[in-house]
Order: sequence, then C-alpha cells, then structure tokens
Amino acid sequence: MRVFEVKVMFEPKTYDIDYAGIVSNQVYIRWLEDMRIEVIRQHFGWENFPPAIVPVLLRTEIEYKKALKLFDKVEGRMWVSGLDNVRLFLDAKFIRGAEREEVAVAKHTVVFFDINKNRPVRIPGELKKAILAYKSGS
Repeated sequence: MRVFEVKVMFEPKTYDIDYAGIVSNQVYIRWLEDMRIEVIRQHFGWENFPPAIVPVLLRTEIEYKKALKLFDKVEGRMWVSGLDNVRLFLDAKFIRGAEREEVAVAKHTVVFFDINKNRPVRIPGELKKAILAYKSGS
C-alpha cells in the first residue's frame, strides 16, 4: 500500500492541447498540483496545519512516456514516497483509460514554509506522525 495515495481522474480540454494536437507539458504540472493538494486534503486536512505554515513545491521531475490527446481519459495517482525532517517526497503516475497505459511518471519534493517568518520549517509534527502511522499500519 502506498502512503496517503490519491486517485484523480482527468480529461484534457481543448485549451490543454498544444499546436501539435497533444496535451501540453504544462498541463501535467497543473494536474500534479491538483493531486498534491488532494493528498493533503484527503489524508490530513488543511484545518490540521499550524497557522501560517504552507507546503511549497521545491522540485518537480517528470518523464513523459506517451502523448495524450484531446478527450483521453487519464487517471492520476499520487502518494507519499518518503520524508525527512524538512522535505516531503511524492511520487505520481498518469495512466490512460481502459488500456491502463502509463503515459507519465513524476516526482515532487515539497518543503513547508512559515509565511510569517519567511523561511522553511520542519514538516508539521502532526502530519509527520500521521504519515509514519499510516506507513507502519500498511
């Protein structure tokens, strides 16, 4: 079992298509952001964050394997793959339709930022505990 996994369905729209008729690379980045927010919302809850602490994307890596086109049904999956004191690591993949064809894989590195102090901080303790508890229970 993957820690804090979410599944989100996507369908490219006309404005997601580039001049070559395929889904633009930047659309995947938007979808990754949607899933990252969903991981926190579904498995931890924004209300459980300390005031003024926000997750900030530090790094994104993505490998495009197959092109997506208009109206392709795409399943996005994201999960927590690791953490240390200050970074949260998320892995993701995009799978096309009924044929279950992997079209892209990605990695996110997230840090938590105190907007009042204007600096990164440790992963909020309750979030870290929840991830470790989920991991040890699976």
